[in-house]
Parts: sequence; C-alpha cells; structure tokens
Amino acid sequence: MSRIKHLFLIVSSFFLLTACGESLEDKTALGGKKYGGTFSFIIRENTVSFFPLSTYSLQNQRVLTPIFEPLLKVDNQTNKIIPNVAKRFQISKDGKIITLVIREDVYFHPDKYSDDEAKKMTVEDVKFSLDFACSGNKLNQLGHILIGKIEGSKYFQKNSKNKFSVNGVEGIVIKNDSTIVINLTKPYNNFVELLSHPNIVILSKKAYEFYGEKIGKHPVGTGPFMLKIAAKDAVVLKRNNHYWKKDEFGNQLPFLKEIRILNQNFAEKEGDLFSNGKLDVILELPVDKLYYTFGTLTDAKKGRNVLHRVVYRKGVKVNFFAFDCKSIPFNDVRVRKAFLLALDKEKMLLDVLNGDGNISNNGFVPKSKFFQSQSVKGIEFNSQKARQLLGEAGYKNGVGFPELALYVGFKKGTVTYKYCEHVISQINQNLNLRLTIKSVAKNKLRDLIRLGKVKLLKTGWVADYPNPEAYLGVFYTGNKGENNGVWNLNNFKNATFDALYEQSILEQNTTKKLQIQQQCDQLLMDQAAILPLFTEDIFMVVNIRVRDFQVNQSGIIDFSKVYIKKLGKN
Repeated sequence: MSRIKHLFLIVSSFFLLTACGESLEDKTALGGKKYGGTFSFIIRENTVSFFPLSTYSLQNQRVLTPIFEPLLKVDNQTNKIIPNVAKRFQISKDGKIITLVIREDVYFHPDKYSDDEAKKMTVEDVKFSLDFACSGNKLNQLGHILIGKIEGSKYFQKNSKNKFSVNGVEGIVIKNDSTIVINLTKPYNNFVELLSHPNIVILSKKAYEFYGEKIGKHPVGTGPFMLKIAAKDAVVLKRNNHYWKKDEFGNQLPFLKEIRILNQNFAEKEGDLFSNGKLDVILELPVDKLYYTFGTLTDAKKGRNVLHRVVYRKGVKVNFFAFDCKSIPFNDVRVRKAFLLALDKEKMLLDVLNGDGNISNNGFVPKSKFFQSQSVKGIEFNSQKARQLLGEAGYKNGVGFPELALYVGFKKGTVTYKYCEHVISQINQNLNLRLTIKSVAKNKLRDLIRLGKVKLLKTGWVADYPNPEAYLGVFYTGNKGENNGVWNLNNFKNATFDALYEQSILEQNTTKKLQIQQQCDQLLMDQAAILPLFTEDIFMVVNIRVRDFQVNQSGIIDFSKVYIKKLGKN
C-alpha cells in the first residue's frame, strides 16, 4: 500500500471512529446559516497540555482558544479592547484600579467534576483564575504577564508553589457577586490588553480542586467547544450546547458540531488531504506551493481539486535568529553585528521565499496599525564591514570561531529549514565560518534552551494583543524568571532598554508612548540583540464550503461563528 493511501486510511478510520453512533444536527438557523458539520485542520506541533497557563505557542493557542475565554478581547476591526466574559470594565482616573463586571449567563463545560452538569461561572472563578496566573505553581509558565503589576502578586508567587492562601492575591478583590476589582502597583497603560491575552483565561476553581495537577488533561472552560477526544494523532472538540453567545440573528452559537485537529504527523500530506476533502483549511501554505497543491483552472473545471478561496491578512509574526547574548561568542556585540551585516535579506527573500513575506529592515517590531517602524533603522547588508567587525572581535577571517549549530524546530525539506540553510550559507561564505544546522523537535528544543545549550536559534514571535509592548517585552529583563517559558530566551540584558521599556508601559500619552517604544526598538538594533529576518503574512486556503471563517492578525481562528454550507444548498 502506498504511503498516501495508508495516510488516508488512518485519517478516514479516525473520523469513522469518532463519528460512530452519532447523528448530525439538523436545526434551522436564521440568516441562511446551518448547524452541524465538522471542521478539520492540521497543526504543526503536538498538544501535550490543555492547560492554558502551561502552553503558549500559536499552534497550541489554536487548539485552546475554542475551549477557554479571556475576560476581554480584541475587536478585529478596530483593534480596540472590548468586553467578553466581563460585560463591562472601567479604569480609574489614576489608572491604578480596574473594575470588571462579570456576565451572569456564562457556564463551564459539563464535566466529570460536576456530574456532567454545566456549572455557572462565578466571580470566585474569576479571582481564582487571576490568582493562578500570579502563582508560583509549576503549571503557571506565564507568570511574567501579571506578576509585579498587581498589588501583592510577587508575595503570592513566592508563597503559592504548593498551595494557595485562602485570600489569594491581595490586590484582586471580590466586591460583590458580579464585580471584581484589580489594584495595580502602577498605572500600567497595557493592563486591560493583558486581560485579552489568549492564555489569561477563566478557569473553573472546582475543576482544579477535583483534578489537581492533572488538570492539563481535563480542560474545563467556558468557550464554544469542549474536549471530546485527545488521541495520539489528533484532538477532537465537540460543540458546547451551553455556550452563552448568540450571533446577530439570534442564533445560538456555535454552529459546528465538531472540530478535528490533526497533529504534525500529517503535515507532509496536508495538500493531498485538503484536495481530497479531508481538511477544511491549510493554515500555512507558501505562495509557491499554490499551483503544486491545487493544479490549474482546467483541473478545477474537471472536478480534480477542491473549490477553495484564499484568506490573506498582513501578518505580524516576526521570524528571527536569537543569539545567546550572555555566552561566548555572542556576548560580544561586534560578533552579533557581524552576523547581521553578513546577510543579504533581499537575496534570501527572492531566492528561497519567492518574494513571500516582508523583509525586517526597520527593527524587530513589525509595521502595523498600532506601530509605524520606518523611523527605526536596521543594520543593512555589508559583507566587508561584517568581516572587519568579526576581526575586531578576535576572529579574523573566521579563525578561532567556534563551530556552532543553528537549532531549528523544523524538519529538513520544509520552507523554514530551506531559508535557514540559505541564511547560514550566506553567513558562512561572507564570514568564513563553518556553522551547521541542527533540527530538533520543538518540545526537546525548549528543554535545551532552558539548559543553556542553544547559542543560536531560529524562532519567531507574534503579538497576542495589538501593542508594540507585546514584542518589546520579549527582551525585558524583568520578564525572565522561573514563571516564564518563552520571554527573553536569548538572555539579552541592557539597563537602558529596561528603563525605556518600563517608561513605555507607564506613559499615558499615546504619542509619547510610541516614541519611547521606537527608542526601545532602535536600541535592539543598535545592540544587534537578534537577527530579524522577515515578517510572515497570513496566507490560508479554505474549502469553499466553510463560511464566516475569521482569523485575527496573530493567526488565531474564531470558531464560534464558522458554519459549513455547500454551494447551492439552502
């Protein structure tokens, strides 16, 4: 049996297994919409935990955002913060008190802990969720987001590694049955945006008390979907019949019956699976693969490929090389600058990426609706100056430079691996080095980073909310600690940058804040803290039967309104 037929057999068998014994919904929806159906896609990373404070990659966010919800959210049209599970919020005049009024019609997923009943979300659950995000519990890998910003959060972190105190964080106060007050240590201008973070979500206090440290295998949220199956090769989410939202026609959301998420084992055959109707979207398809995957218009007329549409959004994901700035040789700014000067990014974009993407010539923070980066000056290609700087650092003509490897969390043959090969080839040629590439599974790569064994890394970053601070905070020393899984992984430390960053998140004047943020970004370039490559646009291919498919700038899909309807069907 050929490999592709074997793969289809696996996928088909999995679908039959999960659908066996169930009948599709047949409900009437207003506005020409339809209930029922299954939406399928692939992520390029295995989901090892369903606890949102323990996992933080975009791939895992795509699995968890249908299950869990934050207090606030970002409006995709305006980029403004709007209510979500909290129906209202208010900021005091001095900017130090956030008051949130919680919705009274939100229910947690029915689960074993509640005898399969949907329990109402309470203000106690909201406080517990915020307390957990400030805790020293080992499951909380995102403590840097809130710790230090809320009164008493640092003290709580130190004293909550094994159990939580009765009162929790001092600055998080329940005012009444529907209102919670957060007292900040300073008037942070980005705090409400932090409450829209896709990982700072509402957890069930009783579910955690029931499951304890095993909560990562038993997610209980308030979102439109709930976990049905977590198999070796796929995850299945099923419709939450108790979801609180309705659409503009008054239809109960969500419409889909199930979401099926295949893992990275199927990634190599994604195009074939899509063309055979086994997938509803390809999330990451390079432009140069479009013809190869879908063939010609003649093929489409003969029914040889799936009718589809392309979803495009200006992306805000930055691809870059991270140096370990505290260890030899990258503790020398001249070496880091030499690497930046040795790369012709234009050549990389044209030779490998076929023009797909936007070169990062103006700093680390990408140009967007909320940040103009033109005033930031990057380091341009100059191979002669690159060799000169490397020589000044003690490695003339590359002599004595250690034989390092670029660590990549992608397999050989992928687009990422190919452009990494090209970049390393340029740097080797222009600096007379012998750098190599080492492909490592992403979960193992994180462990190597924590152990300090990775000196050069290909990585990427995308903002979780529309603020340059969501990029600049990656390099802030204060975000490095035991409750931090991802920020400042390249050990960049600069007192001037830290001071500017702290000033930026306290500045209340928007124009002045942006000016300070530009200074931060310029300093990153002046210090060659990282080697920014290009920003990646969102380019997705969606089966024509999928309607109301919405994706934000970060690449997260809103599944609550998606519905399946074939062409010509009423």
